[in-house]
Amino acid sequence: MTLGEIIVLLVLAGVAGLAVRSLWKSHRSGRGCNGDCGNCCGCH
Repeated sequence: MTLGEIIVLLVLAGVAGLAVRSLWKSHRSGRGCNGDCGNCCGCH
């Protein structure tokens, strides 16, 4: 495995981790963002 391949795999793992985190946070809040950031409970 070359250094370039390792870097690409790390970037892909990071992107996948962020996607899973975003899905988990939206699932945990019980609903999608309604645009009212004052009463949102941290959906972002």
